[in-house]
Amino acid sequence: MKKQLLIIATLDTKGREARHVRNCALKLGAHPIVMDIGVVGKPQLRPDLSNRELAEAAGHDLQALVRIKDRPKSIMALQEGGRLIANRLLRDGKLDGVIALGGGTGTSVASFIMRSLPFGLPKVIVSTMASRDVREYVGTKDIVMFHTVADLLGFNGFIRLILGQATNAVYGMMQRSRRLKQNKPVIGVTAYGPTSECATFAEDFLHEKGYEMMGFHTNGCGGMAMEEMIAEGQIAGVLDFTPHEIADEMMAGYCKGIGPNRLETAGTMGIPLVFAPGGLDNAAFGPSCPVPKELEPRNIYIHDARVCVRLDSSEMKKLARTIADKLNKSPGTVYVLMPTRGWSEGDREGMPLYDLAKDRIFTKNLKKLLSPQIPFEEMNIHINDPLFARRAVEVLDAMIKKSQSPKPV
Repeated sequence: MKKQLLIIATLDTKGREARHVRNCALKLGAHPIVMDIGVVGKPQLRPDLSNRELAEAAGHDLQALVRIKDRPKSIMALQEGGRLIANRLLRDGKLDGVIALGGGTGTSVASFIMRSLPFGLPKVIVSTMASRDVREYVGTKDIVMFHTVADLLGFNGFIRLILGQATNAVYGMMQRSRRLKQNKPVIGVTAYGPTSECATFAEDFLHEKGYEMMGFHTNGCGGMAMEEMIAEGQIAGVLDFTPHEIADEMMAGYCKGIGPNRLETAGTMGIPLVFAPGGLDNAAFGPSCPVPKELEPRNIYIHDARVCVRLDSSEMKKLARTIADKLNKSPGTVYVLMPTRGWSEGDREGMPLYDLAKDRIFTKNLKKLLSPQIPFEEMNIHINDPLFARRAVEVLDAMIKKSQSPKPV
């Protein structure tokens, strides 16, 4: 069977470009399906899926929205309808890859649709926005942003070259199986620079127990990507060594931007989770997110271009409350493992963030607020000590085996 490629574009402004991509796909041997996400103008290319069909799928009358000039609602209708139809194609076995062409609006709508599709399905956006901060478009998904360099306004040899290369790229990805082959159970492990040693040690110990490790960089996106993969059933257990994103969310730091489900999906799915407080001693800031003036007098650890600022006693208490509320939602799946000699490379004896009194405020409050069903173990070592990683793996392995053992009749 021919591989089926969904082509998403605003056909009132990018019809020529969409036609070129369609023709390239046909030459390669794919079956193209053209989806129109244009709002107002007449399409320059007849679509297989019209903007009207998309809006109707989301329960809206596009013509009525256009008449009253409600552009925001029109765009929302197209992206929601596009999401529903793209996922229907996938369920019906009629979708092997997606390519989109866009400026600002087209990229926004197309990326919304792509973010609803599973990991591994090829997704390419050819966009003028690819040279900017693309987090709002990529989110947590494996979306490839292909920079057009020139704008998609004039149709010329250079743009045709770019469009052809992008089509070849997505078609090449479509030739490979997108099924994830896992010979061993996968353990999700969170880390960032100041706690990376802990995760590195854990990988060897996990291999000894028969697991594979999948690391997630807790940079505001990585932790949420892990939550999504847990929800998809791809992760057997979690070593959440570095919930640092929660501190940055509270302090508007570099790794902010997490969703409400951070630290909660494992419990929802019944997946064993070992929690440790990696990086909760500080909030991180960087060139794009400078240290607020009111925090400048505090102790600072310079990691690279980013700096880590020590959190105070009141912030420790607030973090304890936030994390206890999350862990208490699923007490039967959680084990808290607490190192008492520091939680990051900057929070080590002799380093600028080392302050065991403040760490103890968090520990004391978390212990008090947690459900009594949640085991709470303290270890008098630093989080990056290999003994800590070994103990965490032992605990998680025991939890996984217990969850897999037959229940008494």
